[in-house]
Amino acid sequence: MSSRPSRGAARLAAILDALPDALLLVNANGTVVNANSIALDVMESPGTGLVGRGVLDLLPQFDFKLIPGSMRRPGDDDGGRREPTRMIARRTDGSEFPVEVTSANLDGRDAYREPHPGYTGDELLMLVVRDLSGTVDTEAELARSQRQTEMILRAAAEGVVGTDTEGRVVLVNPAAAQILGYRATDLGNRELHGLIQHSRADGSPFPFEESPLADTLRSGRKHRVRGQVLWNKAGQPVSVDLTTSPVRDGDQLVGAVMTFTDRRPYDALAARHAQLVAVLGDALRGPLDELRGELATLAADDGGQLWPEANQLLHHLAAGYSRMTTLVDNVLGFQRLDAGAEKLKKKNVLIDGVVAAGVDGAVELIGPGRAQFAVHAPTIEAEVDADRIATALAHLIADVAGVDATGKTPQGSGYMDSTVVVAAAQRGDVVRIEVRGPYDGGNPVHEPIVRGIVTAHGGVLQTVEVPGAPGGAYVLELPLGAGAGTVTLPEPPPEAPKAPETENTENTEAVTGAGDGAERGSGRRRARRGVDAFLEDEAAAAGNGADGGDALA
Repeated sequence: MSSRPSRGAARLAAILDALPDALLLVNANGTVVNANSIALDVMESPGTGLVGRGVLDLLPQFDFKLIPGSMRRPGDDDGGRREPTRMIARRTDGSEFPVEVTSANLDGRDAYREPHPGYTGDELLMLVVRDLSGTVDTEAELARSQRQTEMILRAAAEGVVGTDTEGRVVLVNPAAAQILGYRATDLGNRELHGLIQHSRADGSPFPFEESPLADTLRSGRKHRVRGQVLWNKAGQPVSVDLTTSPVRDGDQLVGAVMTFTDRRPYDALAARHAQLVAVLGDALRGPLDELRGELATLAADDGGQLWPEANQLLHHLAAGYSRMTTLVDNVLGFQRLDAGAEKLKKKNVLIDGVVAAGVDGAVELIGPGRAQFAVHAPTIEAEVDADRIATALAHLIADVAGVDATGKTPQGSGYMDSTVVVAAAQRGDVVRIEVRGPYDGGNPVHEPIVRGIVTAHGGVLQTVEVPGAPGGAYVLELPLGAGAGTVTLPEPPPEAPKAPETENTENTEAVTGAGDGAERGSGRRRARRGVDAFLEDEAAAAGNGADGGDALA
């Protein structure tokens, strides 16, 4: 540490140089008179000297009253080693870094065997300077992580309670306290099971040894239980979905975490759902069906006793009741699917047949003659629940057609052309179906049903805007699943010529590209203009080709 030291001083210098922290010796003038190698490495910059500098230049926040000699005031502490103090150190080039400084007074008479230019008195101040650069960063990161954890726990809607290995509470988030009706401080260090899980739902005792928490603390296994009962501060049962997970420090089990979700809002929603299904299925569906049958019987007029106007009115009323019955059936089917009472029945089907069934279903919802249809549906095989997807398409078509269950269209919206476009195409491993009509969609009756069915298939429903085209448009994408995608069917045998049709085709529905067979051939009629011509017009407006698949948004 000094020039030309004795053997003992050399040994001491070697020891001090081996220290992990910087060591400074300061004389009574507040000048650094010696430093070990760590101090030189940490605080001395090339071209600048550390020894000979004032200690307050290196440690601006250091208490100058601790400097020995004439700078210490009478009555100041003359004690030895002092507690570590954090402050900012300054290198000889002026850069700063955090340190922890420990100081102690030394008798300097034996510090130098020979005269030293920096030594002017008997007493020295020894400073041990520990570089905290990495430590401060780590502490800041830990503090930031702790704050983030606390914010997450405070924001979580689920109750979170942590326990030690004895099942005593060591952590409670606000949601847990609110669900249980306690203050967080009321639960701290108390045995959790006896407070909130002492009894079963029927009031019978629930031993701690049989609880999921006890097993987690014994074995380290994780448990997830639905419909568990906890007891709040008022002694009332609270239905929850509960999870217990072990907490480990390395391989050692040190506690457990119990998380739970209040099921009361879901139970109330389930009760309202059950009431809705009961109202629709029992109180409404039956009377509607009965009224429809009676009106149909009257409209048949087997005795020919009704005026034509009365007969027409009865047919109109019967059709209206039929539309409402179909709507109720579709809503009930969706509710059963959404509640899990029914499952999807997927199988490989051709999408053109599903589209044709969807168009027929839309006619049942909005009534015949209310819209025209331009359909392009190639033979694409996909694994879907055909009935559910047909129902979804029927509601999408009814949505953009703008016709409600009474057969009326909104005033002052849409445009005169009542054509609804339904086009399907394969895009990679999905089938993409576009439904475009003269009115904006978003009806709260139709869209939730469609979105629920599509989501259950793992698909996506989107609303799109076509530049220059009024009205609304939906695009739904469904995974092909085990389906083969686009397939080519054999040509059907030629049919014998039929007599010319005499029906009025002014407002009939056109279902084109529905495939062969009775299932996909129903509803095939002539339209006022060809489907290909319509799709070419739409493709030209959108800047795409004339192919029906390219007409998709």
